[in-house]
Amino acid sequence: MQSIKLLAIALLFSINVFAENPPNFILILTDDQAWSGSSVRMDNRISNSYGDGYITPAMKRLAREGMRFSAGYAAGPVCVPSRYSIQLGQSVARHGMTSVFKRNLPFDYDTPDTLAELLKRYNPLYKTAHIGKWHIQTDPSNFGFDVSDGLTGNVEGGDDNKTSYTVRYDKDPKRTVTLKKRAEDFLKEQAKLNQPFFLQISHYANHVWIEADPEDVKKYELIPEDKRLRPAAYSAMTEALDRSINGVLNSLDELGLSKNTYVIFTSDNGAVPCFPPKPNSKDNINKPLRGGKWSLLEGGIRVPFIIKGPNIKPNSQCNGPVVGTDLLPTILELAGQKKLTTSQPIDGISFTSLLFNGNNAIDIDTFYNRSLTWHFPRFNQWNMAHAESAIRKNGWKLIYSWETKQRRLYYVLADYMEKFNVASIEEEKADELQEELFEYLQSVGQSVPPNKNDPSNK
Repeated sequence: MQSIKLLAIALLFSINVFAENPPNFILILTDDQAWSGSSVRMDNRISNSYGDGYITPAMKRLAREGMRFSAGYAAGPVCVPSRYSIQLGQSVARHGMTSVFKRNLPFDYDTPDTLAELLKRYNPLYKTAHIGKWHIQTDPSNFGFDVSDGLTGNVEGGDDNKTSYTVRYDKDPKRTVTLKKRAEDFLKEQAKLNQPFFLQISHYANHVWIEADPEDVKKYELIPEDKRLRPAAYSAMTEALDRSINGVLNSLDELGLSKNTYVIFTSDNGAVPCFPPKPNSKDNINKPLRGGKWSLLEGGIRVPFIIKGPNIKPNSQCNGPVVGTDLLPTILELAGQKKLTTSQPIDGISFTSLLFNGNNAIDIDTFYNRSLTWHFPRFNQWNMAHAESAIRKNGWKLIYSWETKQRRLYYVLADYMEKFNVASIEEEKADELQEELFEYLQSVGQSVPPNKNDPSNK
């Protein structure tokens, strides 16, 4: 009996320790949004690193009040692998969920320590919620979320079985109004309880099909096509997304939560290059970057990456490369967990030092010098997706094609548009990166080369 009392006292003491104003977190994850897919200039050194013809004041507010990462990356060029990487802190190659459509891949959900689970394990006071698109093959509760919309996929904002590139006119395009209301209700409840939280809002925008408010479309149709470089309805859909985000930011202000909340804004991959998609189209929503969704060119994996919150310098920019896998260790460190212990290996690293010190961070070279890898062994998909893997290190980026054995080497620090393939000139560098890429893939259990006949690779 005495031991039970002591345990209860210890628990109460730990809760009191945790209760010293732990920060809140909101992760806003958009779907298929280009790096330049807003009115935010993502790199102040690049004049066209934003999109003409977008009206996105909420996204601009995030940038004005926080830090932009000019080299922010998604973990994969398509949604499902990228979303697993955020929850697990692992590269796509390591967790092995490389498929979009195959749902029968082996995965032990009892083993991984997910972002939400780790946050609550460190501090049991945290309430975790996921609203919107999930697109992971197990219920969000199995990944540690207390509140969720369940096993949602593209169907709520599109059709998983019959993709359409035509416009659907709606007053709640991509459920942006619904998600805003769901988020606001959750925030109000947490404010009443005075309880810290992690809320992930996973938007259906801007995944196909295109949905837009008719009144918004009319406004964008007045903008000349050469100024918007996309269908008018696509820009209108982005504005609806922005209004939804604005509602969440306003709720934080009204509830007095802004000063103690980190808001993270990013996307699961780059945008579909054009509508309908066609190979080698000159019109690319991801301009000035090449490529787009399904590709390991910068247009497919470099995405908006903006964070605002306590002790982050407003209207700042950091050029150190970060990736979606880094969110797990970063959020845990911001919550107060200095030493991260997990049951599975973690590829991401915390970039809190960059958040607080930007380009002057003492360890910024760590981020430039580390190896970032992408693995997309997708054969025979839509004439848009090709089986390839990539590695970025010290400003160099190698893309290796498993179908053609072609190597493309770019110095993306200077050649962010990937105009100059220097693999034949810098053969030694290409060999070095290829060897490191292959060794990493093999070390995490990926076959080199991937088995083309494996159903999971189609």
